[in-house]
Amino acid sequence: MTAIGDVPDPVLSYWPTPPELADDVVFRCLTPGWADGAACGGCPQVRILEPSAGRGDLLVPVRKYLPGAHITAVEPAPQRAAQLRASGLADEVIEATLEDYLETVVWAAMAGTFEPFDLVVANPPFTLPDRPEAWAEHFLAMYEHPYLLAPVAQISAIVPRIVTTGKSKRVKAVRALLDPYFGIDIHDKGTWKDIGAGVSTATIWVEARDCNGRIPTCPHPNCEYEACDRRATSSPASERT
Repeated sequence: MTAIGDVPDPVLSYWPTPPELADDVVFRCLTPGWADGAACGGCPQVRILEPSAGRGDLLVPVRKYLPGAHITAVEPAPQRAAQLRASGLADEVIEATLEDYLETVVWAAMAGTFEPFDLVVANPPFTLPDRPEAWAEHFLAMYEHPYLLAPVAQISAIVPRIVTTGKSKRVKAVRALLDPYFGIDIHDKGTWKDIGAGVSTATIWVEARDCNGRIPTCPHPNCEYEACDRRATSSPASERT
């Protein structure tokens, strides 16, 4: 029998992330110290968000490389959310749309009960009904959110390749955030063929910035945070054990 999470859902733009791609997306955004379960080289436990988690394909390598991390998974489809809870990949599974979840984050932050995330890993819906650039909406909503991200947080996301050439205001806004050398990786053709999708995609990485456009320093004392250039130097998943 095929599990619910194994079946693509074009209406919600859900396509399971291929295992090797999922491994690369996670591995290339790792930062020293996170493998020990700590953010910023010895600061409190690293917190990770998967905002469109599906069945948890991106969370498998997160658990592989960061077994001590605290993972929050957001998934709007009830069947996939249930499957995700049963898998045990996430510490917290929230059945909601990203938009609704981000609203609850505001209220929790105002109440002093929310801890921001150090890393976001996402394969967002590329399109949704009447929302042809849903992926860009989701990315910008997370990046611009006033409470979601920790001072040295990163967002790593799988997006349509049009991020490199798109002319719309939203796509240009996403592209403007990318480092021209280490901020994007174009995927090979056929990456999604095994699940029946012919889309051309890329992975993008962005670090959180303050209101003046600067990458902030970690506020924790004696922090040894150092950006990791694995995006440029890492080997593909097929060469790692």
